[in-house]
Amino acid sequence: MIGPRGVADLEDASFEHLMRVGGPEAAAPLAELRIRDRDLVICDGAGMVHYALRFTSATVGWEQRAISFPPLPVQRAMLEHPTWARRARRLCRTSPHARACRVQVGVVAAEARAADELSVLTDAEEAVLNMSEAAGAVVRSAGGDGAKAGRNFLAEVDRARRPSHVPLFRLQRILAEELALGRSVAAICSRAPGFSDSNDVSKVSNLLYRRAGLLGARDCHGRLRYPRVATADTAELLCQALDIAPEQVGL
Repeated sequence: MIGPRGVADLEDASFEHLMRVGGPEAAAPLAELRIRDRDLVICDGAGMVHYALRFTSATVGWEQRAISFPPLPVQRAMLEHPTWARRARRLCRTSPHARACRVQVGVVAAEARAADELSVLTDAEEAVLNMSEAAGAVVRSAGGDGAKAGRNFLAEVDRARRPSHVPLFRLQRILAEELALGRSVAAICSRAPGFSDSNDVSKVSNLLYRRAGLLGARDCHGRLRYPRVATADTAELLCQALDIAPEQVGL
């Protein structure tokens, strides 16, 4: 896709990250879904991520542990190792660079859908939704605080069946194609009038990189986080800037 030379208005870090996803040597994504263990692990150009469905008698939800854009030798060694999935899970659990948070069902479903579309997995999105629905039903049946938690989670599963999130991987690759064709970031952003109210090209560009998951943002603890999935509203904005129909990314 995008060639080995940088793009004038793309910052060095953003360009390096984009090359990992859409460059000529970008690694093919890998994914593994375990129904019994209720987890999903993915390794791709953006790094590695482990999703685990956790529930008790009163709580239920998906946990995400992600390592975004690790050192290239680490990433390559992980992708090339026959036990990559087991190693990725362990690294996401133990590395100080892993970022953990709770995520909505729609986020996990979107990642699984991307794996389905890339033929890395089969029927993974439906499996994630079914696992979530089963866990929500178990917690709801526990009564007490669990009844409310279970009902809320089941409502979340229902919303996720109408795609509410879009994986950024495909949008990142489309952005790489646009830049490879010689289009500037400023020109790409100009296609979406609502993309930014600022006339500062650098500010608009940084907003694009962050929304596309190529630049991180500091959380309340000062830790750098990179999004892997966009909400429907953000995805529609990115689609407008990249001149593609929302239907092309599952909306």
